[in-house]
Amino acid sequence: MRALIHYFFFTYIRTHRYVPPMSLFLMMLIVNYHYVPNPILDSYSFTALLLFFVMGWVTITIMHAEDEGQKQITLIHTKNKRNYYFALIINCMIVGLILSLLAVAYPLVIHAFNSELHLVHIACGFLAHLSLAILSIALSIFFTRDTVKSNINSWWGVISILVVTLVLAVARVEFLRTGFISWLVPPLRFSMEIMSVGDDISSIPAQAYWQFGWIFIYSLIFMLLFIKIVQKKGTF
Repeated sequence: MRALIHYFFFTYIRTHRYVPPMSLFLMMLIVNYHYVPNPILDSYSFTALLLFFVMGWVTITIMHAEDEGQKQITLIHTKNKRNYYFALIINCMIVGLILSLLAVAYPLVIHAFNSELHLVHIACGFLAHLSLAILSIALSIFFTRDTVKSNINSWWGVISILVVTLVLAVARVEFLRTGFISWLVPPLRFSMEIMSVGDDISSIPAQAYWQFGWIFIYSLIFMLLFIKIVQKKGTF
């Protein structure tokens, strides 16, 4: 598995497909913190949401780093579709982790915040970025070429699911937030709720543990569901 992860990572690096989404993310970080000082959690919430959309772009480029012919060769050598897709998803998560660390560290380096910074702010900021990056991966992989035949439909699918997720998160529709259906809706709103508590917090709010936890669990469920679906499409 480790060798496969390394192979996909360096294959992705050689494609240079990471340049546009990461350049956009870096540019937006710089613009967001150009004027200082800034509120802490509100700023982190904005860049976490930006990362949510950028990771959809990154996910497609990682999953499509190999052309179709090379993909079939890799699958034959791997002899395990589950490991093949796990390695791809892990690479997506590695990129999400790197960009999360960058988004949290950059404003600290340039002293961009207007309030006294505490460890709790950094922890909440990191969890917000990482959880939304992983949620984006979990939603976006369903629109890769493994489940969607048209490349155009892949991009429209990713854009649509991420935008709809954001709309559902900000919509004040009561039935979406109660009962069984609330567990089906992508939990983007939990991150937004946690990051809106204000900068005067001295510890992580108690509800934040299960809210961030549910984002990670929800994402894991969808990743496992995706792997189960693509495994059933044939054996190698």
